Amino acid sequence: MAAEFPGRKEQLVFLINNYDMMLAVLTERTSDDSKESESFQQLLNARTGEYVEEALAPGFGGMMTFVKDTEPALERGQASRIKVDQARLQQIVRGFSNDWKRNIDSINQDVMRSFSNFKNGQGILQAVLTQLIQYYHRFTKILSQPPFSNFKNGQGILQAVLTQLIQYYHRFTKILSQPPFSSMAGLRSQLVNIHHIMVEVKKHRTQF
Repeated sequence: MAAEFPGRKEQLVFLINNYDMMLAVLTERTSDDSKESESFQQLLNARTGEYVEEALAPGFGGMMTFVKDTEPALERGQASRIKVDQARLQQIVRGFSNDWKRNIDSINQDVMRSFSNFKNGQGILQAVLTQLIQYYHRFTKILSQPPFSNFKNGQGILQAVLTQLIQYYHRFTKILSQPPFSSMAGLRSQLVNIHHIMVEVKKHRTQF
């Protein structure tokens, strides 16, 4: 049935919602570690990971492609073979700096519309934002190495993204502290502590 949807992201939303629903039914009828539950959990995790990439691609695809194209050569010690495209880098950095807030807001709205299970939706949004941060860390790491080390990317972009992530977590926890979510103590306990995120902000701040 998923094939009836025209786009891959829509197909993934359909699959994730159905896997999540089946997993909830199985959990009620069997144990969490039953073979059936484990199988659906693996399917859910795999499709969620694919959805994360699909969700990020429209707004951050340029940076993601650059990272995927460039990392292998650096890891093989072939930096001298990399052709530095200053115009491409400027476009990626400028686009990221100008549009990251709007893109994150768009992802947030899309996730909230797409997933009927509030807990699952929040987990997926957390996964999307975490993956975005990881891509940006990888991007800044690449720019700190030859032949990119002379390239100057704007300042404070990473800090701004992580600050926005913290703001989302503030909003999440505020929502979860109010009815009808205030009784969902188990869900609140699963959220990453904001203080841990702030520690990461300080730990991974890149200097150029």
